[in-house]
Amino acid sequence: MLDRMQLKREAKEIVRSARVSAYLFTLLYLALTAVLETANTYVNGVVPAYMELNFPDLPVPEFLTRVAELPGMLVLFISVLTWMLSVVLLTGHALYHLGVRRGEEMEYSSLFDGFAFVGKAILLQLIMRMIITALTFAFIVPGIIATYRYRFALYNLCENPEISVMEALALSTRQTFGYKFQLFTLDLSYFGWTFLAMFPAAFYN
Repeated sequence: MLDRMQLKREAKEIVRSARVSAYLFTLLYLALTAVLETANTYVNGVVPAYMELNFPDLPVPEFLTRVAELPGMLVLFISVLTWMLSVVLLTGHALYHLGVRRGEEMEYSSLFDGFAFVGKAILLQLIMRMIITALTFAFIVPGIIATYRYRFALYNLCENPEISVMEALALSTRQTFGYKFQLFTLDLSYFGWTFLAMFPAAFYN
């Protein structure tokens, strides 16, 4: 049985020991991810449609309507590129925390260390997304279970980039066997923080 309180105490101590603040590092990660998401949203023409639906009396700025003139292949290319870059950032975020856990001095530049094995990181995320999406469409619960089954796959790949993507997935399956519900309850214990994080988005909408 996982001791959630002990895990949280240990995590706080590890975070305090980081040379580069985990909070500032995560803020940088979220900021760059938001930039990529904004770029993807813009080229896909979502912003004008959102404004017309929610603010019908406001004129849509011209620079937002110009996106409709972009070639379809260019829009697809930008969407794929922004997703790939977001995977690199996600991998760098995982590498940072693993490094801090080992007592290493992780710099802000480690956010881009995922480029070292970017092909495997992208393939891993692609396979995970396909499996989880397929199971979710079939029935929601298997999709949730699959999410927790592959919870440590990225960390396994970050710990040992030499292993294959399927080995990282298989190792995560073994690591989470019998612990999926405990991981779920651990996530649930952060519900208060998650709820508070929703307020800025709700205020914006």
